[in-house]
Amino acid sequence: MTAEKSYLCPLFWQHHEDKEILRRELRQMKENGIGGFIAESRPHPDYLGSGWWEDMELLVQEAKRLGLKMWIFDDGSYPSGTANGLIGERYPQYTKRYLAVQYVDAIGPARERGVLIDQWLEDGERFLCAVAGRRLDHDARFSMDSLIDVTGFVQDGILYWDIPEGEWRIFICKVTGNGGEEWTKNYLNPLDPEGTRAFLDLVYEEHYRHLGADFGDTIQGFFTDEPRFGNSPGYDRLLGDDMVLPWSETLLEELAEEAGCRESFSGSSSCGDSFGGFFSDFARLLPALWFDCGERTADVRYRYMDVVSRRFGKNFIGQMGDWCREHGVRLIGHVIEENGSHARLGYGPGHYFRAMDGMDMAGIDVVNNIYPGRRDGRFLTHFNNYDAQFNHWGLSKMASSCAHLDPRKRGNSVCEAFGAYGWSEGLKTMKWITDAMCVRGINHIIPHAFSPMEFPDPDCPPHFYAGGNNPQFRLFSVWADYANRVCARLCDGVHVASAAVLYHGESEWGGACDPFEKAVKALMLRQIDCDVVPGDWLVDRERSRVEDGRLKIAEESFGALIVPYAQYLPGQVTKRLQELAAQGIVVVFAGDFPKRSYLGEKFEPVCGMKKAAYDELAGVLTEMDLRDIEVEDGGSYGEYLVFYHYRQGDRDSYFLTNESLFQKVEAEVCFRDGRQACFYDPMTGEFLEAHQRRKVGKDGEKTVVSLLLRPYESVFVVFGETGVKCGKNRRMYARKTGEVVELPAKGWEISVSGPLAWPEFTRTEYTETGSLAAPDKLPEFSGTVRYRMKFEARAGRAVLSLGEAYEAVQVWVNGWKAGDAICPPYLFFLEEGMLQDGENELVAEVTNTLAKAHHDNVFDRYWVQEPAGLLGPVKVEYVEE
Repeated sequence: MTAEKSYLCPLFWQHHEDKEILRRELRQMKENGIGGFIAESRPHPDYLGSGWWEDMELLVQEAKRLGLKMWIFDDGSYPSGTANGLIGERYPQYTKRYLAVQYVDAIGPARERGVLIDQWLEDGERFLCAVAGRRLDHDARFSMDSLIDVTGFVQDGILYWDIPEGEWRIFICKVTGNGGEEWTKNYLNPLDPEGTRAFLDLVYEEHYRHLGADFGDTIQGFFTDEPRFGNSPGYDRLLGDDMVLPWSETLLEELAEEAGCRESFSGSSSCGDSFGGFFSDFARLLPALWFDCGERTADVRYRYMDVVSRRFGKNFIGQMGDWCREHGVRLIGHVIEENGSHARLGYGPGHYFRAMDGMDMAGIDVVNNIYPGRRDGRFLTHFNNYDAQFNHWGLSKMASSCAHLDPRKRGNSVCEAFGAYGWSEGLKTMKWITDAMCVRGINHIIPHAFSPMEFPDPDCPPHFYAGGNNPQFRLFSVWADYANRVCARLCDGVHVASAAVLYHGESEWGGACDPFEKAVKALMLRQIDCDVVPGDWLVDRERSRVEDGRLKIAEESFGALIVPYAQYLPGQVTKRLQELAAQGIVVVFAGDFPKRSYLGEKFEPVCGMKKAAYDELAGVLTEMDLRDIEVEDGGSYGEYLVFYHYRQGDRDSYFLTNESLFQKVEAEVCFRDGRQACFYDPMTGEFLEAHQRRKVGKDGEKTVVSLLLRPYESVFVVFGETGVKCGKNRRMYARKTGEVVELPAKGWEISVSGPLAWPEFTRTEYTETGSLAAPDKLPEFSGTVRYRMKFEARAGRAVLSLGEAYEAVQVWVNGWKAGDAICPPYLFFLEEGMLQDGENELVAEVTNTLAKAHHDNVFDRYWVQEPAGLLGPVKVEYVEE
């Protein structure tokens, strides 16, 4: 049973290949569970030229014929924002500008001194201002009160100034196009609307001119990839680091606007009380963006990040999204999020939720940064030393929360996934990553990627079809059907969660804080789900409200609000937290209360607020009776059972996964629903019986379901499913008789078939199970290994267990197809008639990845190489109904 709709839309790279090759790739997509694609110029030799339009017209026509939907990648390479280099060539005035600082140290008192200003300016740079600050303790720390704007004393490129007593530093602030990330040097300035308008004219308008007749129908919209500030390379770029900063000619004026100040800090004692007029001369405060200038440094940095992140969201992505909707299409894509960059400068956009505001789906990127089993710590990959706590616990949850809470998204989130892992990533790993994303709410997937280039294409393997060279591709539809079925159950409804967790972005800009994912992890480890809420939406009283004692945002509602530790919070947020607590919402501060609001006084908790250690959060919510599910005492589940609750009309689906690679989850799970439950297996599309019992609680009847999930397994527990007949759930509840037939490790007929040779096999000299990748066997073989053995057994129902296999398996018993498996556990249920009395024949085809034959790339070296073939033990265990 295949999902009626496809939720998969892979990147399809374009190199101006032969037309028949392009048609072949699209046919392979359509025949294997894919409903659309993104035409990416990766790298097309004639992007925006006649060759590009020729290929686009072919793709549109073929997509129409096949019933595929098409999206268009919006630049000649990534990140989006150069218009294939045309921005820099035609509109250099719209390229990025930065704020840079140089300095000269001086000792006073000293009268009538001069400081050379122009000598610090390189070609194309412009002097902005000069500020003097008194040094403290001979260090790079300064008194904020001592900062003096001395720009008025500059004449003919020299600062003429009487230096007061003490140690002073003269800061020379300049506007420059130099010093940022070299890769994005000619990228448009995301802070100003003019560059984005030029980008739209060069890319979007041209596609509309050539293909506009199909906009809104075959052509669904544009995909934008990894736009960012790019003022410095890196994921961890915070104010205070030695780097140039994003800048605009009108930025200083906006930073100094009192009206904007009041809007940002309403509810604190800012802009009119003890801090009144603090930002009015913002030029004087600029050194605090790089140096410690005392307690108010946090306020200056917050103000800067608040303004630039809003500009990024409005003037860049927001403007592109508006154009798309005006032309009947949508904008999707993602920024760079990993390792916390979503709230930072450098590779980041400053604030994830503001960057996503113009998008029609909430997007993220899981490329080379989620690995099976790696849920904590840091791990080295080709791209970074990735932060598993964020990438695993926070990344997908951040995007799905944005989709749930922003009405424009209509609950839709999308993830670019599976690219740049190397050929070591096969269907088994893809299944685990799919579960890790979807159980946190992702409901559309952009597989990375289909490449029509002649094999092997060295660009970021794996590639899914690879001209027929990917040996696992004939089982790709098993994964695609599975992913489509999962996503179908997570769309067009409402997510149900116990708590909201405050997004930490603003907190990080000015002070010490814990990232939101620390709280998310603490809850999910104890089977408590949540959404991540940005302060902007929390303080918007049209967007968030209290109804029936719960915090309501869009269609989501929460029984409690968790605030990760933050030294500082925006004034509007602290005021809103106090209001919510007064209205009966329990506000739990993880770790400790804030020190104060930005530009405000000391934080004072009110009734309804409490603090708790992170490992106490689950207990607090349990005491409040906010658990959606609860594992009964005695369950063997540890911390690996993760779930996601989604409601579609009267149907409630709980997606449960086991994230352990080695331990099974076996438990009695109590659901706050008294209706009859059934299982839905997305791997097969079957509805299955669930062993259950009723339990009466203080809030009514509940249902307790017996659950068994082995490593790599997942299932939906469904309430309110009507009109279906549940089959026997042998995978979970089969009763074994104790009668076992063990097949020997020796005596197998073993044959091999390369990717292009299948189904033709060549018999080998090997006859024993075990890894064929051993150095004295076939260490460089990639393809399919066929194992054939005859064995004595009796007729009857049984479970065939292959033990370990690497990694996609197809099985036949006496000519009957027993099933396919793309990941563990390799269990196959043999129905009545498949086994016979006397001699039986087992045939198992085990297909590995291309890593053995094609590991000469920068990605595969980060994987521990797995065995190849069938390791076993292989056995037949009889069962009774």
